Amino acid sequence: MLCMAFMKFLSPLAALLFCVARAAAHEAIFAWTYTTDLTPKGHGEFEQWVTPRWDKEHGSYSVIDFREEFEYGVTDDFQIALYLNHHYVYANDDIPVANPAHPKRLLPGVFETGGEDVHAGHDTAKPFDSYHFESVSFESIYRLLSPYKAPIGLALYFEPSVGDQETELEWKILLQKNWLEDRLVWALNINYELEFEKEEEDEWERDGVFEWFTGISYRFIRNWSAGLEFWNHHEFANATIHEHSAYFVGPTIHYGGERWWASIGFLRQLPIGQAFSQDNKQFAAHDGYIFGNEHEEYYVRLKVGFNF
Repeated sequence: MLCMAFMKFLSPLAALLFCVARAAAHEAIFAWTYTTDLTPKGHGEFEQWVTPRWDKEHGSYSVIDFREEFEYGVTDDFQIALYLNHHYVYANDDIPVANPAHPKRLLPGVFETGGEDVHAGHDTAKPFDSYHFESVSFESIYRLLSPYKAPIGLALYFEPSVGDQETELEWKILLQKNWLEDRLVWALNINYELEFEKEEEDEWERDGVFEWFTGISYRFIRNWSAGLEFWNHHEFANATIHEHSAYFVGPTIHYGGERWWASIGFLRQLPIGQAFSQDNKQFAAHDGYIFGNEHEEYYVRLKVGFNF
């Protein structure tokens, strides 16, 4: 009985592996920037994302974001996907504390535990160490122009996310330009996001994000590409009050095989960030960096995809 059950399981698994072996690879050549290349009609893809990010001005703060994506090509120009988002975070003494007698000043050498991934209501006098399943996301991308048929590729992206601590709505405009028989690729993403985050006593805070990513990549030998990515992030409290602008840059390398692909990228925050709100000037800005409960200094992202 056990053998027969195993064979019943093995048959669909073998069929899946056969399909994976025959499918043409759909590759994400950047770690952060999306291109207008989509999964072909009738094909699917599984992607695993792992994104460690770490280091603030004070104390200890590190997060590992995990994301599993199940993607399907409805048509050659329309793609849908389901994401599972979860993370592990450790934080301790990473945010400076305000002086109650002088709210515009900080208490020297006194810090509390916080950060954008620390749960609301946590006792800031204690370290925070937790794994958390964050949300489920649904992605849809519609390509209006292909970079292989038109002078420039253009696609529209929409992604809602629903979780117990945060709900998000995200829109993107995706642009792509190819040169040198598609060996050299440039992409630009213009993003706007609305975030509804759960605070203490079941209150929800609304934030807005405007950001853009851009990357350029060159396929220097068969299956291998390397390039550079840039990220500029703007945060808006209550979706209207400009809080800060932060900048990041770093290299990306990509391998694309017949059955699978992998990309890894590194970003470092540049010391040219700007804090605009009083809260960000007091708690987040430090020598041109934006820390506080906003950003980290270092980001690494590994993405691995399997097509079927």
